[in-house]
Amino acid sequence: MPHLLPRQSDISWKPHEVEYLRHQGVFVTPPDDICDDLIRCYFHHVHFFLPVIDAASFLTEYDNNNRQNISLLLFWSMLLAAANFVEADVLQKAGFASRKAMKTTFYERAKALYDLDHGTDKLVLIQSCILMSLWYTDPQDHTGAWYWIGIAISLSQTLGLHRCPQFNNRSQRLPETQQPMIRRIWWSCIVRDRWISLAKGRPMRIHHEDCDIPEPEAEDIMKNLASITAITRRKFVPSESDILAQMWINLVKISDSLGRILRIHYRATGPKALADDVDRSMGDLQSCRPRLILTDDASDLLLLHAYHLELFYEATVAVLYRPYVLSTPSTPASEKPTSWQRAALEQARTAASNTNTVLEKIIELNTVHLLKPMIITTIIPAMQIHLFDCKSSVPLRRGLGKNKLSLCMLVLSQLRDTYWSASVIFRLFERAQTMLDKSKSNNIPLVENPATNHHRSESHSTSSPHVDTEYQQHQQFQQASAQASMGHIPDSNLLTAEQTIPDTYWFNDSGSPCFSNVDQLLSPGFSVPENVYQPFFTGYDNGIGGPYNHLHPPNGNPVNLMYNV
Repeated sequence: MPHLLPRQSDISWKPHEVEYLRHQGVFVTPPDDICDDLIRCYFHHVHFFLPVIDAASFLTEYDNNNRQNISLLLFWSMLLAAANFVEADVLQKAGFASRKAMKTTFYERAKALYDLDHGTDKLVLIQSCILMSLWYTDPQDHTGAWYWIGIAISLSQTLGLHRCPQFNNRSQRLPETQQPMIRRIWWSCIVRDRWISLAKGRPMRIHHEDCDIPEPEAEDIMKNLASITAITRRKFVPSESDILAQMWINLVKISDSLGRILRIHYRATGPKALADDVDRSMGDLQSCRPRLILTDDASDLLLLHAYHLELFYEATVAVLYRPYVLSTPSTPASEKPTSWQRAALEQARTAASNTNTVLEKIIELNTVHLLKPMIITTIIPAMQIHLFDCKSSVPLRRGLGKNKLSLCMLVLSQLRDTYWSASVIFRLFERAQTMLDKSKSNNIPLVENPATNHHRSESHSTSSPHVDTEYQQHQQFQQASAQASMGHIPDSNLLTAEQTIPDTYWFNDSGSPCFSNVDQLLSPGFSVPENVYQPFFTGYDNGIGGPYNHLHPPNGNPVNLMYNV
């Protein structure tokens, strides 16, 4: 029988609200063995990625069966986050046809509690909203990753979590013992803010000049875990917690660097970035490069977390250089010779190739299904670089780019069972590949692009003729492709992270990708807006009980979309 969660004594719901929550299933959890599996998944795959909860307090209450002391909102938010990683047998035992179906149920329960909030502790609200930011809903519901992390950040700033306690009155309300958790919560907000801003093509909400709270330390996590009994730790917490905590600190530093890169190189207004700015950003980023050397007996979990960290790092490198190599390439404001631009292209290609190498390791480990939501965001810059090379007129370079892009597509195809965003990105790049193949078969002629001539002549004596020719031919191919396309496409080189292509250019009313120029996917500010057309998604999975083979679900009901970032 399902375990009934007692109501919290500090919340007084009205009778009709209790009935509504009961109808939503809020007071009934899955069977205890299913709950244990979900909580184990949470601490293995979520907690050391977003360490926002008081693990010691939660596990003590949970494992001692004192669940009346656990916030219902936080509980369902944790289960929602954990649902991304449960194995197929757990889904089957719980009675769900897919992870998407389980996530839909858990999200609806968490949101029902949030909507009927009556004085929930503000820290609990923040923790829950951060975890709920791992969800994306349908176009009729305005909540989603951007929405929930925005609430978490706003509430955190209201409590002054972004400031050192001695400079505000926060210390009068939150005891010193909570300061490590405060640091973890705030810097988790920063991590999510950076990567969601990148994924959505929107401005960051948190700026360094407004914050002075110190960076977290691995000890902030480990001290909290130390008070958990050995039996409970063995049951739920990974044995390599100390190393995983260090990895989270590394992720914080990488995300911090990503924020600075987005601020300098993707801003809508302000001075154009200098080549020295790019070089300086790369120098700062290199100090964050993952350097942890794992032993041969490292567990699969530890290896998987390490691979995640590498993907975050390589994506940040690619994001730094892609404005200067994708679409119509342009050097930074200092007008350094073309040799700088060639070096930027090689840096971007190296990052994209390294991304593929890590993906191969994850495939060999058979853990693709355990990739975290934000990994889709980290794969896109590499896919853009590979697509860029697919346009090369050098046959070997073109073939290599196609093979590398195919590997990324293979990974995305496996993630479609869990994340809607994987389906979106897969179909966009699938169409781009089809368009390139069609252009190749139609023998679109290459034309001279005078815009690149002065760069080529400036560096002809010192540069590689092969690379110069390749750049020129790419420019020629781009111009010819644009001339041959059906319909007008905005100049993607003019798009910043805050000026993305309208969603009407991505999908038509039947849900098929409809863009007519591959260079749309090569915009440095590429992102897929939230309000993509719903019929596109209904061809894949109804989120409740499996795939549909038709454009619309049989019962005509709208489909919940889960687009995780």
